[in-house]
Amino acid sequence: MKFTLLIFTVVILFSCNSEKTKQVIEKPKINQVKVNSNQILVAEVEGMVCKMGCGGAIRKELITTNKVSRVEVDFVEEAKKQTLKIHFDNKLIDQDQIVRTIEKINKGQFKVYPVETIDLNKRDSKEVTSEVISK
Repeated sequence: MKFTLLIFTVVILFSCNSEKTKQVIEKPKINQVKVNSNQILVAEVEGMVCKMGCGGAIRKELITTNKVSRVEVDFVEEAKKQTLKIHFDNKLIDQDQIVRTIEKINKGQFKVYPVETIDLNKRDSKEVTSEVISK
């Protein structure tokens, strides 16, 4: 009986692995390319309840198109509409596609009202013009 207990103890000791294994969870890689923005769409967005969650969802969705380089969120607590500045390449995506992309997020949570488009090429030549959008 003592011998069986000794064998059982030895088997248990050697079967336990003292090394801890790490579980590595890799984040999916976003295939992001450098976008040469030549325009900024200034838009007002209804339906945003926070800067981090809603703004982050909009930013992520637009950046993953590989046609938008930057999204700035001017979030004002308790305001009905929030202001976004979306830097994009108008050769790759147009304003209507940007609006549709945002309005599809979270099952139509957001409503977008474009305000103006700023041409960055004219800004460089000190001739800043913006096209006011009326819809």
